[in-house]
Amino acid sequence: MKHVTALVIALSLMSGTAAIAQPGGQGAPGPQPSCGQPGQPACPAGQEPGQRPDGERGDRGDRGGDQPGQPAPRVPGGPDADRPAAAPPPAATSERPGFNRDGRRWSKGERVPAQYRDKRYVVTDWRRNNLRQPPRGYQWICQPDGNCFLVSQRNGQIRETRFRDDRENNWRRRYSRSYTYNDDVYYSECRDRPDPAGVIAGGIIGGLLGRAIGNNDGGSTFAGVIIGSALGATLTRDMDCEDRGYAYRSYYSALNSGRAGTVYRWSNPRNGRRGEFRVRSYYYDQDGFACANYQNVTFYPNRRQVRGQACRQPNGAWVFIS
Repeated sequence: MKHVTALVIALSLMSGTAAIAQPGGQGAPGPQPSCGQPGQPACPAGQEPGQRPDGERGDRGDRGGDQPGQPAPRVPGGPDADRPAAAPPPAATSERPGFNRDGRRWSKGERVPAQYRDKRYVVTDWRRNNLRQPPRGYQWICQPDGNCFLVSQRNGQIRETRFRDDRENNWRRRYSRSYTYNDDVYYSECRDRPDPAGVIAGGIIGGLLGRAIGNNDGGSTFAGVIIGSALGATLTRDMDCEDRGYAYRSYYSALNSGRAGTVYRWSNPRNGRRGEFRVRSYYYDQDGFACANYQNVTFYPNRRQVRGQACRQPNGAWVFIS
């Protein structure tokens, strides 16, 4: 009888242990396998492939987030990733126009800061500033120190730079030196004579007007003319100071008109002497300086014709080269 009682107690203890081992009470099922994957049973209604009936994913490494039903993170560069917009060109950082804070010059590809793209810096008369015509969508901006930049009208990105010292060095390398009104034969010989054509008073001699009115702005340009003594002796042979004044005005008008082929005539009403000047063609030399092929004709005592070239030096004055 004792053996029977002990056997009953042992079987009772084993049943309690089994019940404790299965959460949810006696006979509660353990975790069910995922479905719909290779080697797994078909999914019943409402259960997704790879998901257990309790909502957990069967493969912990395949689930989206830490919580059931959380979407999988986007893979960088994946087909559903948002493509970032192209990075804007770097902006120049400047405490003075033309140069970055570290002393580097502004260069192609940088953006000119907005404060230096104000309309007061925009150059509309690009010829007068010895610059080429800007392409569509671009404009020239020039700073007071004479540095100029071809920039996009949309975002200020620099396409081309024209630093004043570079231009002056290029000019001297190509044409030996820079010229001033003191080199001009008319100014040196006739500055104290009557000036009925208003050449000196009107600043037609290159650079003279800017100095006469005390303008020390290095960025300004003076579109006058300068004819050295040797060439002046050829062009103005047999002319007195009054004749030269009228002739210089025709040179000035023709070179700055931008109209090749147009004839500009002059005459001295006091003595009847006359002549004419025209630009045959405009061109740019290899360093980007504006130049003109010209033809000068005088009619006293006989018709005499001279052809040559004039180029615009960095300050904007036309210098007769040949």
